[in-house]
Amino acid sequence: MRLSDHKVLITGGSAGIGLALARAFASRGNRVLIALRSADRLEAAAREEPGLHTATCDVRREDQIRQLIEQAGATLGGLSILVNNAGIQWNDTYGETDAETVLTHVDEEIGVNLTALVKLSALAIPLLRQEQESAIVNVSSVLALTPKQSAPVYCASKAAVRSFTKALRYQLEQRAPAVRVVEVLPPMVDTAMTRGRSGPKMTPEAVADAVVAGLEADRTEILPGRTRAFAHLFRVLPGRAERLMRGR
Repeated sequence: MRLSDHKVLITGGSAGIGLALARAFASRGNRVLIALRSADRLEAAAREEPGLHTATCDVRREDQIRQLIEQAGATLGGLSILVNNAGIQWNDTYGETDAETVLTHVDEEIGVNLTALVKLSALAIPLLRQEQESAIVNVSSVLALTPKQSAPVYCASKAAVRSFTKALRYQLEQRAPAVRVVEVLPPMVDTAMTRGRSGPKMTPEAVADAVVAGLEADRTEILPGRTRAFAHLFRVLPGRAERLMRGR
């Protein structure tokens, strides 16, 4: 897949992986629109990267994601790459964390990590099908392979993203072969979400470089950094891989 002259929409694009991807796409001559709920954070990102377009959007709200797709089409002159990157993680301990807090967090995690991704994909496909070459890029996680104990709903949502991405790919391979469906499974990345956690972390820029290389190589599954080795371990010794992740 060539990576120039595209019209790119990235959710969760004001920091971390999202902003690194926005910079990577913009540097290759693509038009890029980043979307986030926080107007202040979007303005800060736009000051850092003046060439980016911005849209305020709470992806948990269907009315706003409908408006986002319309805005992307109008602002960019169409849409050829959708990057579903928005994500949230809560580390609740069931039986200890207040139940009402858990219920609120469940709605947020499923709504942002899964429901919004599915709805945005569905709404974007009519625009993507108008392009000669297009893609839906879903950012899941190495935790889609096997969960850690500290974030049950986050892990479940990412596993669901992985399953949805595969099934959608199967559908579009038959019905809209020009629309690629790609999954990115980052390892732990040095972002606000992982602040304070120990262990090796990949930089957002390195993840973005891996995504760009993977798209250019027409890969449908992109395994940045340590994820590649872990995925191999999971295929060969799934029990050992599960034990490595379980206590985190």
